[in-house]
Amino acid sequence: MKSLKYIAFIILTALAASCDKANQSTTPNSSGGFDNNPGTGQGGSLARFTIAQKHLYVVDDMKLHAYSLDNPSTPRLTSTQLIGEDIETIYSYKDKLFIGSQNAMYVYSISDAGHPDKLGTASHVRACDPVVANDSVAYVTVRSGNSCGGTLNAMFVYDVTSVLNPKERNVINLETPWGLGMAGNRLFVCQGSNGLAVYDISNRYYPSLRQRFYDDTYYDVIPYNDLLICMVKGGMLLYELKSDGQILKLAKISG
Repeated sequence: MKSLKYIAFIILTALAASCDKANQSTTPNSSGGFDNNPGTGQGGSLARFTIAQKHLYVVDDMKLHAYSLDNPSTPRLTSTQLIGEDIETIYSYKDKLFIGSQNAMYVYSISDAGHPDKLGTASHVRACDPVVANDSVAYVTVRSGNSCGGTLNAMFVYDVTSVLNPKERNVINLETPWGLGMAGNRLFVCQGSNGLAVYDISNRYYPSLRQRFYDDTYYDVIPYNDLLICMVKGGMLLYELKSDGQILKLAKISG
């Protein structure tokens, strides 16, 4: 699966670069559109690297590394700092990084892009943690039966209005949650062989299940403009996100 995420990352980074040249952005705003924020790349919730503010951010098991992309052909390391243990995922939104570990979610400011600053921590049960977030809410999935341990299969909903004090607002029991993605008022949650769940998040802290897709085994998802890219067993599955709310299957790319 890792190689497929690398492929998707390369595709989306190339798209981000082309949009940047046209003074467009790849950062979704709250309505599902895009803000002017050049130098940002949209990654999946299971990714260990992301691009924001013309910097590449990479996490290993314990540390966060920041690289300047002022010269993209020769990234320059600007800082390395210790986060904690068992770091799993990283997700960027505007001027913040949301970093998932096996036992917590960390929030970092990247107002000083080259030197991220820790703002807050939300501790929870021990599990692998994909994270997606915006200005007011963060969604974190935990899954049992994996190398991270843990016994719960659920999605935790955090109020991050005060990033210094994230508050748990809701817990939704799931089956086998993996990665997740957010676009406008829709939240997409991959559940392996149990399908792709689509939630209405008009009420941010209380998602409402609207649709389920069982076309494949789903691991991670990246909303990009009107395209939904799903990392599935044996390849990538593409859907079109139509303006009237419909989701149409387009094609599967094997790899």
